[in-house]
Parts: sequence; C-alpha cells; structure tokens
Amino acid sequence: MIRKFRLSNFCSFLDEVEVDFTVGAKVSTDFSFAELSDGRKASLTSGVFGANASGKTNLLKALAFLRYFMWASYHNLSPEEAIPVDVFSGVTDTSKPACFEIEFEGKTEKGDLQRYLYKLKLDSKKVYEEVLKVYNSKTNQYNQIMVRKQESTSDEPNLLGYNSFSKLSAVQKLLADRPNSSMLAAGLNTGRQDFKNIESIFGKIRTNVRRRGKENTHFDSFESLLSCSEYFHEHPEYQSMLKEFIQVADVGIKDFEIKPILVPGNDEKTKDSHLIYFVHQGPDKDFELNITQESTGTKRLCLLMYEFISILKGGGIAIIDEMESDLHPHLIPTILSLFNNPEINEQQAQLFFTCHHVEILNYLFKEQIILVEKDNCCVSDAYRLDEIKGVRKQDNFFANYNSGKYGAVPNTKTLIL
Repeated sequence: MIRKFRLSNFCSFLDEVEVDFTVGAKVSTDFSFAELSDGRKASLTSGVFGANASGKTNLLKALAFLRYFMWASYHNLSPEEAIPVDVFSGVTDTSKPACFEIEFEGKTEKGDLQRYLYKLKLDSKKVYEEVLKVYNSKTNQYNQIMVRKQESTSDEPNLLGYNSFSKLSAVQKLLADRPNSSMLAAGLNTGRQDFKNIESIFGKIRTNVRRRGKENTHFDSFESLLSCSEYFHEHPEYQSMLKEFIQVADVGIKDFEIKPILVPGNDEKTKDSHLIYFVHQGPDKDFELNITQESTGTKRLCLLMYEFISILKGGGIAIIDEMESDLHPHLIPTILSLFNNPEINEQQAQLFFTCHHVEILNYLFKEQIILVEKDNCCVSDAYRLDEIKGVRKQDNFFANYNSGKYGAVPNTKTLIL
C-alpha cells in the first residue's frame, strides 16, 4: 500500500509536490480508509481534480513511472536506451534531475507489516542517486539498506548495502552493464527473495497512463476485449461480479455467456479463444450481442472490471486517468464502491484517478480530494482539499468547487469572435 509520494522537476511540476494518502488515527473515516502499521489510515480511493492541462495526468504519470522504473527497467530498457523520464523544460538550467520519493508498506511472508522509503534522482541519461530505507519502529526512523550513487555517465554506479543487503556484488555487476536500470529491477534479475518480497510489498499497478498521457486505444481495441473475455473465462469465480456490475449500467442486459471462437494467429493460422456474449431482453424475445457490438460505455465498464479485479484480489493500486470517459457520472460512485467494500476489496487495494465529473467530490472525504492547478509560467501545483483552511467535512464540496472557492478551476472568460 502506498502511503505518500513526492516529486519535483518532473513534467509540469517544477517545485516539490507531495501527495499524501494518509490521515491521522483520530480522523473520522469509513471503509474507504485502511489502517496502517503506525495507527494512521490510508485512503483507498483518491481523486484528482482541476482544469484541462493543469497537470492532473502528470501527477498520475509520476506514480506510474516510479513503478515502472523500480521494477521493470532492467528488462524493458536496452543498455543504450534513454530513461523515459521527462524533466521540467521551462527553465534555463535543464541539468537538474527529476526527483522522486515514495513511502509504501505491506505484509511480509510472515504476516508482519513492513514499511519502506525509496528515493530517486535521475534524468534521461543517468541515475544520480537511488536510496532504499526500511522503517524501524523502535527508533521511529528509516534505516538505509541500499544506496546507489553515480557522479557522471562515465563512472560505474557505486552500490552500498547495509545489514541483510550487504552482499550486492551481483547487483553491482548488473548495473555496470545497465546503468539506466534501477538497482531494484537489477536485484530482481538476480532471483534473490528479498527483492521479490519488496516488490510484493510495493504492490501491483494497473494503469491507462503512459509517458505521453492516457492510452485511449486500450479500452476499445479488439485485442483488449479478447483479453478481457479470456480472463473471465479463466476466472469463472469473478463472472457474477461482472454481471452485477454491468447490469447496474445497462438494465437491458439479463445475463452473459462466454463462447469459444477462432481468431487469427501467427503464420495465417487460427487459434482458440473466447468472447463474451451479452443476453439482452427485447420486447418479443431475448437476443445476443458480443462484447465488440456493445456500447462504448459497456465495453469500458467490462475493461475497467478486468483491470480492477487483479488489483482488488491481489493488492496494489489502480491508476486511471479520466475515470468518467464514456460513463454516466452516476456510475462513478459504483466504481468507487468496489474499493470501499471490504468484502470485495479484501487486499485493501487503492484507486488513484482523475475525473472531470466534479459532482463526484461529494462522494469523497476532503482528505481524498487532490486539486491541481497551473500558473502563468506553466508550473503545476497540487494540494489536498483539507490543506485549505476552514474546509469542513460536511461542506458541499461540489458547490464550493464550482463557485471557485477552492481554486483549480478553468478560466471560462467568454470568447469574442
């Protein structure tokens, strides 16, 4: 579970910004929060709101990039490939690296809660610094367990280990050949269990955000719909959840069946697969439509469920840009309820999303609302609603936001043509 993360000099964020998912133990909450190892609570659903081009997607990109670099960079980047990170470009001095920090915690194999802090400084050419720390509850401090520094691109990364991470010669050797990789991703490649444990504690991420923004094709391509159908065929235990969820959106759907089909494979050969067929109630008789023939909204709901279930059942975080795309605003609370229901969200998975349907503000606590705005110099800033003095939990957040009371609203001056 992610407690908080910080970023600076990344995309449109120049100065340091912190996104904190935690609240104090005494703050009044509900099942949309989960208790942490120190008694604080972490939000399971957090929404980002603001004007177009304010930096909302960039905030999600930061978390998606961290997950990618920490655990996938060794296998996904070739030795000479640039690191896919975008530093803030609106300043004269472009030599400063992007900086990130993230605090996360989860259960070990023994069932104990463990808490980590990871720090990263890098640009597209090299990693300046990487630090991994583990929390010591006795001293109430973080202790270093891995440190990696590199002064210049020609230098070999210097890796230091502490305590159980003292034997890092194999990781050091891998980084010498792959300096554009994270020490954690390189550590995974050694097969050592301690790296696998930390990756497991960090959790999975499912997202529709890529380096260039929201991935639009993912939600309507035939390949995605095929993968979705195949997933629910292989996991029949989740089919009732999908049926109930879809029937909320489309009252005409009575049921569905997953049927075998043949699809083109390699070398002009066909292969076996499966496709969802929905049963609709007509005035005279029932009829079927396969998932590719359904409305864009129904397809998106199916694919959202496909994305969410692995997170809800296995733990992690779903990072979704423009949650409202192709959906009626009344369906967004239904999506939130998946994460706020402890019987469904057994692993306390988190949802971090952007949304332009601002009426959803009234379905969130003030500690779950993150507002983003950009100044005249194209520098973004983010702040949590409860940071604004005088905001009460019983306020009408939707009305106050629309009135401009909280900021982070577009400039809607009338254009004269």
